[in-house]
Amino acid sequence: MLSPAGKKIEAGEPDKHAPKAARPPCSLLRRMILAISGSLGRSSVNSAALRAAASAAARAGIALAIADSVRTLPHFDPDLAEAPPEAVLRFLSLCETASGLLLAVPEYVFGIPGAFKNALDWTVGNGSLDRKPVTVLDVAPPGRGANLRLSLGLVLQAVGADVAYRALPVSADDRDPDGDVTNPMIFEGLRAIVAELESRARPCAQVALSTR
Repeated sequence: MLSPAGKKIEAGEPDKHAPKAARPPCSLLRRMILAISGSLGRSSVNSAALRAAASAAARAGIALAIADSVRTLPHFDPDLAEAPPEAVLRFLSLCETASGLLLAVPEYVFGIPGAFKNALDWTVGNGSLDRKPVTVLDVAPPGRGANLRLSLGLVLQAVGADVAYRALPVSADDRDPDGDVTNPMIFEGLRAIVAELESRARPCAQVALSTR
């Protein structure tokens, strides 16, 4: 059997000289937003806001996946930075291949919650967030969260992310007894925020199906 280049190949052997399939243009690839909550609490308003954002995004035809990686990551160890554990590699791959990130993070003791800061520490130095469009969603009541914005902003600046901040307070009255957001005005606000992030997102990025 002869390859297109005229060289003999055995049956079943891949033809290294065969023309490669053309990569679809960026305009045909679907953008995927990765959403990450900075809270591990079951009743977290930040996590509830991201679930509502995923629902609002789906209605608008925008792909948004929520990652639960923060819960599973080991403590940051600089000695493992060159060869991170599997859970860290999966997390970094999600961050790198996502076209944009939506972060909802509560303020804890005037700063970033420990588990979420640990996740960010794993992204330092590997470029997974470099120039990545990131939207920080602030759902706290007006006048709260200023220290979180300052401390988180410094970290995201250090890793080179392209950051925008959006405030959309979510109160107890906006949620049902199960903690899920039910206020249509909040859904509309989240849809607009996700749409704006999607417009900033890299068109050629794709994200893995598993978000753990």
